[in-house]
Amino acid sequence: MTISAARLHLLAESMGVQLQRHTGGCPGWYDHHRRVISTRRGQSISQYRSVLAHELGHAHYGDTPTGNGHFDQRQERRADEYAAQLLITPADFETAAIWHHGHLPAIADELEVTQHILKTWQSLHERTAALPPVTTRP
Repeated sequence: MTISAARLHLLAESMGVQLQRHTGGCPGWYDHHRRVISTRRGQSISQYRSVLAHELGHAHYGDTPTGNGHFDQRQERRADEYAAQLLITPADFETAAIWHHGHLPAIADELEVTQHILKTWQSLHERTAALPPVTTRP
């Protein structure tokens, strides 16, 4: 596992973000003006880690809802990508994929992330792996 829930809490603290919990409603939200992330009580560890990392992505980028569906979706995708990179390493994914014979739900369980974050990581990893290596001239 790349980063524990306790380390996610420390990351939030280092970013100046207060964590709180709520009952019912959406899995999580971030209020940039108050620097507060709230997560729903009763989530599994996979859901909690994924939601918290996603909301930390919003905090990292200073996201606020725009009211424009296109721009809000871009913020959501960027927060998902932030969470995926924070929670999953290529080595952890490879080990889990071998152990679970490529079965995505089992890999997600092993890595303690949601299947959505795992699919986001795969998509991001496939895009970046397809890029040619950067070379510099001496």
